[in-house]
Amino acid sequence: MGGISGFLMKFPSLIHFLLSLLEKIPARLPMPIEKLVSRVSYPRTGRHLQRYNNRGFRLVVGCIPYRYRESEDGKSIEEAIEVLVINAQNGKGILFPKGGWEKDESMEEAAIRETVEEAGVVGVIECKLGKWCYKSKRQSIYHEGHMFGLLVKQELDGWPEKNIRKREWVTVSKAREECPHLWMIEALEELVWRQTQAGAAQGGK
Repeated sequence: MGGISGFLMKFPSLIHFLLSLLEKIPARLPMPIEKLVSRVSYPRTGRHLQRYNNRGFRLVVGCIPYRYRESEDGKSIEEAIEVLVINAQNGKGILFPKGGWEKDESMEEAAIRETVEEAGVVGVIECKLGKWCYKSKRQSIYHEGHMFGLLVKQELDGWPEKNIRKREWVTVSKAREECPHLWMIEALEELVWRQTQAGAAQGGK
């Protein structure tokens, strides 16, 4: 293998560094948020457009919607932010909005679409929090999950799954305690860590 590809393969640690750096670059949406919201006026059904990875794992994307409390002076980031959770359809615990990534949309578009469909909020999507492989508890199959932070700017009065989903703003500690999905808790910890680092960087200026 020659050229730059062959050179990079000799330095796997460099490749890992570059990939981690790319994940920290804020996502740029390929279309306006208004157009994305209009696409979920009628929820998608079926999985004929579903994406899978090369191991056959279903690709799932979602967001951790969050906001800052009105008074955050003197509080840690964990105390200063609230996250939006929804109820699981089986009634067991709470979770963050997520769903299948389809072939006719980017990863960011899918994450926002699922968040609008399930939680009825829109906002500013941020860089990806990470990737997790997990086993579905309902179907006993493996999924590859990707999560983003979403700073909420608007809560919609109506959304596609309003009749089957309840949404609730909770503290980080409550979400950590009541969410039964370890991979989502790890994504939450990553969000808190990044917001803490961002706050420390601003405070040092």
